[in-house]
Amino acid sequence: MLTPPQGSMVRWWFLCSAITVVLRTPFINVPLGIDEGGDAFVARAWGTTQGSMYGGSWLDRPPLLVLLYKIGVLGGDRGIRVLGMVAAIMLVAATMAIAHRISGARAARITGAITAVMTSSVVLGAVFTGNELLASVPVTFSIVTLVRARDSSQPGRWLFVSGFLATCALLIKQSFGEVVVAGAIFLLVSWMTRERSGFRAMWIVMWLAGVLTPLLVTLAWFAHYSVGVKAFVYAVVGFRLDSLNLLHRSEQGATYMLVHLGLPIAIVSGCVLLLPWAASWLFEHRTDPQLVLPLGAWLVVGFIGITGGGNYFPHYFIQPVAALAVLSGCALAVTGRRILAVATSAVLVLLALGNVAVGATLKSVDPPQQRTLAVSAYLRDNSRPDDSLYALYARANLLYYADMHSNYPYAWSTMVRALPDAERQLRTMLRSSSRRPTWIVEWQEPTAFGLDRSGETRRLIASHYVQVDNICGKPIMIRKDESGRPLKAPPPATCATLDLPRHLGPDASRNPSDGAEYLWQ
Repeated sequence: MLTPPQGSMVRWWFLCSAITVVLRTPFINVPLGIDEGGDAFVARAWGTTQGSMYGGSWLDRPPLLVLLYKIGVLGGDRGIRVLGMVAAIMLVAATMAIAHRISGARAARITGAITAVMTSSVVLGAVFTGNELLASVPVTFSIVTLVRARDSSQPGRWLFVSGFLATCALLIKQSFGEVVVAGAIFLLVSWMTRERSGFRAMWIVMWLAGVLTPLLVTLAWFAHYSVGVKAFVYAVVGFRLDSLNLLHRSEQGATYMLVHLGLPIAIVSGCVLLLPWAASWLFEHRTDPQLVLPLGAWLVVGFIGITGGGNYFPHYFIQPVAALAVLSGCALAVTGRRILAVATSAVLVLLALGNVAVGATLKSVDPPQQRTLAVSAYLRDNSRPDDSLYALYARANLLYYADMHSNYPYAWSTMVRALPDAERQLRTMLRSSSRRPTWIVEWQEPTAFGLDRSGETRRLIASHYVQVDNICGKPIMIRKDESGRPLKAPPPATCATLDLPRHLGPDASRNPSDGAEYLWQ
C-alpha cells in the first residue's frame, strides 16, 4: 500500500498526465509531418526486404526509433500520436521522480507541471511524435537510476540500468549523448570523492556493461541480418557529419539559422525563461559535485546536442526540456524570490494556453499537410496494387499517405544532396524498365538543390513519363506505357495559403509554398 506522501505524488502525476492529455488532444488528428510520415513509411515496410537498412529504404536514424514507430504505426496516424502522448506522460513521471529524489515533494509537483506544459508545446512541435520526444524518455529514466545509485546499497545494479538506458537513447536519436556524459562524470566524481562516496571499481564495470549491451546486440543484428556494421555506422554517424558539412556550405548556414530560428524558438517556448532558474539551482548546490556535475552535464550537453542537426528546427529544442524542468522546478520550490517565481509560473501558464490557442487557430485556418493529403488521395484513387511511386526529390510523408512502395531508397532531400551516389542511382532507376516507378510527383523541380546540372534527369523523365494532373502546384506524372489506364479526376482540394517570412526557414529544405506546413514538420 502507498504511504500518504507516495499517494500524493501518484495523484499529482495523474493530474499532470491529465494536463498533458488535454493540451495534446486538439492535435491528435493532425496528419503526420514530413519526418513522422517518413519514419512511419520506413517502419511499416521494415522486415519486408532482405539486405537493406529498413525494408528497402535507407535511413539515417537508429533502429530503436524505427521499432517504436513500427509499434505505433499499427494504429495508423492515431497510433503514432498516442505513442507521443505516452512518451510525454512517461517524461512527467521520470522528471518528478528525479526532483522528488533530490529536492522533495514540492519540487516534484512543480517539475511535473512544467514538464506537462513543455512536452505539450506547439511551438516546440512537442504535441507531435518527434524523435527528440521519444529519445528523452530513456535519457530521463537513465538520470533517475543515476541519482538512485548515489545512496543505494547496490549501486552497481542502478548503474547498469543507467548505462543501458543511455545507449537506448542513442539508438533512438544519435545526438542524445548527454546522459552518457553525465554517467561518465558521475563515475569520475565518485572516484575522486571515493572516501565519501564509497566508490568501487565494479561501478565502472557495471555501467560499461549497461552501455555496451544494447550496442553490441544492435551491431550483431546489423552484421548478421542487415547491411553490416560499417554501413550502419556510416548511416547514423558518418552521414550526419556529411550533412552538417553540406549545411555549413549553404547560404543559410548554422549560425544564420541559430539567430533567425533557434533563438526565437528558445524564447517563445519558455526554454530561456527556465534557464536562469536551472543555473541558479546548480550554483546553489555546487558543494555536492557528485550530484551537480552530472545534472549540469545533462543540461549543457543537451543544448549542445541541438546543434547536431544544424537547422534548429523547433522540435530540436525538446532535447533539454526534461533537464530544464527538473532543475528549474527544484529552484522554484525553494526560492525566496516569490515575485519572480509567481511571474515565471504565470508566464508558463500563459504559454500553455497560448500554445493551444495559436496552434488550434492555425490548424483551423490553414490545416496542415493539405497538399500532401490531396496528392496522396489522387494517387490512391488511381493506383493499382503493384504500382510504385517516387517523389522528386523528396516528400517523405507523401510516400506514407499514398501507400505505395518506392524503388528509390532515399526519401529525404538531404540524402539526395549529401550521398555522392544518390543522383546516379536515381537515373539508373529511371532508365530501367523494370524498376522505373509507375508514378512521379514532382514536389521539387529537377534543378532544385543544385541537382541535375547536366539535365539528364529531366531528359529521362520527359522520355518515359507524361503529366496527367497538377494538384496544388505539384505535377503528377505516370509512365507512358501506363498512360492509357482510365484515371479518376481529383476532388476539389484546398491548398496551403499561409507562408512564413523567408528568414524563418532554410531555403534549401522547402519550396516557397511550403511555408505554412513548415510549422508542422
